[in-house]
Amino acid sequence: MSRRHTRAQYPKLARSLRHRHLSVLGTGLRDRGACGLYRTDGWQPAWLPLFRRASRVYVALDRDATDRAIALARTFGTRGRVLTPPEDLGPKGDLNDWMRIGAKGDPAVFRSILERALAMSPTPWALQIQRLPPDLAPWDLEDHAGVRELLCEIGHQGPLSRDAHLRLLAERYGVAPATLEEAARELAQNAETEL
Repeated sequence: MSRRHTRAQYPKLARSLRHRHLSVLGTGLRDRGACGLYRTDGWQPAWLPLFRRASRVYVALDRDATDRAIALARTFGTRGRVLTPPEDLGPKGDLNDWMRIGAKGDPAVFRSILERALAMSPTPWALQIQRLPPDLAPWDLEDHAGVRELLCEIGHQGPLSRDAHLRLLAERYGVAPATLEEAARELAQNAETEL
């Protein structure tokens, strides 16, 4: 799909992405360059180039779609963040519930709540690390579903992002950061040679 066709077909999306500040998938903060999706499967890869100038992309889906939010935030690389509504909004809580219940319908309160949440939003890799079972034995890390892929992806990141994510994993499971870095680099190199 050409860029012109995309802008003509999705004018609100294209207009909202002209701003470089941030983009929130799931809510409308006009002055912050935000846009929204109507369903969790509403994202189209053809829209990715529209986000090239966004310094940060926040993905905010329903609580029960956290796995989908993590996957979508990953498409934006280290610029991606996952905004997860609080548990007290229920298993299907979303930004509308946050506005209606958490902010009691007050837009100023909602904006304040949302801005604090945006500031604390983790990367998709940090959120995935947080969601790993806390009782997982360190020697079982590589065999746990998704951890090899997680380490491989972290191994492809720049040094600062890679170090921050590996430190989170090291703190959670008591594994030396140097060991995790070695594993991440090895998995990343193996993935490159398999291509």
